Amino acid sequence: MNQVLKKILIRLLYIIPLIVFIFGFINSIDDLELNSSIGIKYKYVFTIPILIFAYQSIRNSKMGWILVMLLYLAYLLLWISILFEEYSLVGAKYNYGQYFSWWIFVLIYLGLGWIYYKYRPK
Repeated sequence: MNQVLKKILIRLLYIIPLIVFIFGFINSIDDLELNSSIGIKYKYVFTIPILIFAYQSIRNSKMGWILVMLLYLAYLLLWISILFEEYSLVGAKYNYGQYFSWWIFVLIYLGLGWIYYKYRPK
C-alpha cells in the first residue's frame, strides 16, 4: 500500500471518531451540565474524547494511542457491564434476539479495537 495513502487511512481512524464526538457535543450543547447515566457530566463525556482524538489526529504518537486505547477500553467495559445487567430484563423488557443483537455490536467494536491495535504507532 502506498505510504501516503496508509497515513491518510490511519488519520481517518482518529478523525472519524473526532467528528462523531464533535457532532454529539454540538447536538447536546443545551444538556452539557446534566449528568449522563454513569454520573459524569456530558461536557466531560464529550470534551475528553474530543481532546484525545484531536491530539491523536494531529500527532499520531504512542502517548495519544495509549489514551485512545484507554478510552476504548473504558467504553468497552462499560458497554459489557451494562449488557450483563440488561440480561436480567430478557423476557420482561427484551427478547433474546434483541439482547444478542447488542452483542454483535460489541463484536464489531472489538474488531475496531483490533484495527487500532494493528495500526498503532511504532
